[in-house]
Amino acid sequence: MKMNDFDKIKEKIKQFNLERDWDKFHNPKDLLIALVSEVGELAECYRWLNPNELESVHTSPEKKKKIEEEIADIMMYLITLSYKTNIDIFKVIEDKLEKNKLRYPIDKVKGIHSNPIEGFKG
Repeated sequence: MKMNDFDKIKEKIKQFNLERDWDKFHNPKDLLIALVSEVGELAECYRWLNPNELESVHTSPEKKKKIEEEIADIMMYLITLSYKTNIDIFKVIEDKLEKNKLRYPIDKVKGIHSNPIEGFKG
């Protein structure tokens, strides 16, 4: 059976962690804390920026590189968390999309967003 790109990158991440003897630190709690920390680092890249500055984040190669690196860190921790907990990321995403199709039917939510305080807004 041929490995797909996701399986290849998952194996590279596993190998990277094993070679450094980091696997022993990768329990769900600590992986989640690391993941939240990396999401915070990504959020810092956008904090307090006005619309013009936001646009420059994605057009400046240096700034975009920082965003890319934070997204990579997030994905690596998420992939590690998934394999350490025996969760098939693609299956659970497909399942969640099906659940959300029922929860948010197009004819009721198209063009509308929700906020936990304000509810649905269009």
